[in-house]
Amino acid sequence: MQWSDSLSIGVKGLLLRKLRSLLSTLGIVFGVAAVLSMMSIGEGARREASEQIKLLGTNNIRIKQLQLTGEKREEAERRFSKGLTYEDALLIQERFPALRGVTPLKFVEAEVRFEGRQGVAQVVGTSPEYEEVTNFRVVEGRFITHFDLRDTKNVCILGSEVKQELFGYREALDATLRIGEGLFKVVGVMEPKVIREGRTTVIKVRNMNKDVYIPVTTALRRFPRTEDSPGVEEIALRVSQAEDLAPTARLTKEILGQTHRGVEDYEVLVPEELLAQAQRTQRLFNIVMGSIAGISLLVGGIGIMNIMLANVSERTREIGIRRAIGATKGDIMVQFLIETVLICLAGGALGILLGLGMAKAITLYARWETGFSLAGVLIAFGTSASVGLLFGLFPARRAAQLNPVQALRFE
Repeated sequence: MQWSDSLSIGVKGLLLRKLRSLLSTLGIVFGVAAVLSMMSIGEGARREASEQIKLLGTNNIRIKQLQLTGEKREEAERRFSKGLTYEDALLIQERFPALRGVTPLKFVEAEVRFEGRQGVAQVVGTSPEYEEVTNFRVVEGRFITHFDLRDTKNVCILGSEVKQELFGYREALDATLRIGEGLFKVVGVMEPKVIREGRTTVIKVRNMNKDVYIPVTTALRRFPRTEDSPGVEEIALRVSQAEDLAPTARLTKEILGQTHRGVEDYEVLVPEELLAQAQRTQRLFNIVMGSIAGISLLVGGIGIMNIMLANVSERTREIGIRRAIGATKGDIMVQFLIETVLICLAGGALGILLGLGMAKAITLYARWETGFSLAGVLIAFGTSASVGLLFGLFPARRAAQLNPVQALRFE
């Protein structure tokens, strides 16, 4: 018998039992949809984490100030450790001349006013190396220079959203605005940066479009150290090659351990390592969730096998007639396998559509980033076909093994 004939007979057999075929398909539909939606959540989380790390810089090291409490804080005071300082950044720069850049960061929330407009922005005290370290460039004017640091000048560079909020479409360069209680001259505007707020918390990424940049020396003078506002909250380093990340981070810890007299009031973060850790966790999450989703596919496959066994019993006389007019065991087996695979392929196609819709709904209503890959769709579709072959094999074999004479006598 030709494959086309077996396919035609299989389709007719399914259409004769539409409701049963539909109910058999549902288990595969929901199983494939669950697998695909879980894979889309995992893919979305992976992409989001990668974008966060790119914003920070893949070859960067971050040294962050820790807020100590209790005994640790008393120990820091006893050992005269002041936390991160501008001098720490200068020392690291001196010890590692091969670094592409070292920049201190001091964050202060302050009111920003220009003529009748005002708003609250995050003031970032930093150095000229900030552009190189973060790969975040000025689009108009210039950035902070070493002369600005030396002379503690009152100059500022605006993030794109701050510029829009205060100036709209007017020219901002050379304007004088008030930051806190001081007057600052605008010397530059930063390029817009795409910041997507998601659920992945590999590392916190602030909206740099809302920042106002001033020389770190000016920030330290105008916003002196307090308990709530330390000298420097962060120091960012950028190495030339990825293989230099681990040794540079280790040596940085040793240097700071000496200058801070053994007090760990800071932490050294390597975004590349954080990304790798997040991806390992995500893979484990995908395996667990995929296994749970796979159970529904297993249940659907068992349901299909039961339905096909019932079909074999109901169609015993039909099988006997076909055997009597020349159909071989292989023909009977192929026919029932085709019917099972058709059910699973139809369920797989509907499941893919449902899975895409579920992922879209998750993005819209749960605000959770999702993503799709061709490999994920092919895996889901291939899995549904494999389920059909696996769970259709036993009923098909049972139908092929029926005795033609006994099948003809079956009532």
